[in-house]
Amino acid sequence: MKLFDAHVHLQSYGSAAELDGALRAARDSGVERLLCCGISPDDWERVLAIAGQYESVVPCLGLHPWFAGTAPAGWLERLEGLLLHTNCCVGEIGLDGVKETPGQEEVFLRQLELAAKLRRPAVIHSVKSWKRTRKLLESARPPAFMLHAYGGAAELVKNFAALGGYFSYGGGIMDPKREKLRAALAAVPPERLVFETESPERGAPGPAGLGEVIAAAAKVLGRSAEELAGLSFRNAERFCGPHS
Repeated sequence: MKLFDAHVHLQSYGSAAELDGALRAARDSGVERLLCCGISPDDWERVLAIAGQYESVVPCLGLHPWFAGTAPAGWLERLEGLLLHTNCCVGEIGLDGVKETPGQEEVFLRQLELAAKLRRPAVIHSVKSWKRTRKLLESARPPAFMLHAYGGAAELVKNFAALGGYFSYGGGIMDPKREKLRAALAAVPPERLVFETESPERGAPGPAGLGEVIAAAAKVLGRSAEELAGLSFRNAERFCGPHS
């Protein structure tokens, strides 16, 4: 199977050897592409360096809502400059209703506007903030966006899909007790479905574990893992577009 991990933070690996080992294991398990998301100006150059070293890695730069209140002066101009000179996607950006920080909405909106201006897809973190996220997406419309580790209700899927949304699922789908999560998965249009490990965060086993995530989702959806792997790979490539 050919796999695309739609959300990783490879810059968080502790050493070059650890990163190289994780990517080697991923390649051996069939993971051919990975979307690596930055979270603050402190890691943007590292994300670009990793993407430059590994052809399989697609870079994505953004200011995560957790760090909205501590962003240095000129961060948005720096982000735009990097985007203009690379093929990066925008992200990880968004809103977090559990971990509120000053200026979250303003920071999110400015990055959505930048993604729309430069015609770049955006990777979005949204936690207990679905109404606000939707409102801002209606205000500033990037060409496409991905709701990373989607945890919203099935009833919201149609509205976000109509705005251009893709929906990414990770290891949570492997838990049979997560009934709400599985119900939402079943509501996602097949052409908007992608999968992720968010490695090495969340205690993830590494991108090599992506096949297990897809196999679990396939059981929920009543499809073969091979079919779902191919479908999600094509979806992730379409989402990234020329930026992959």
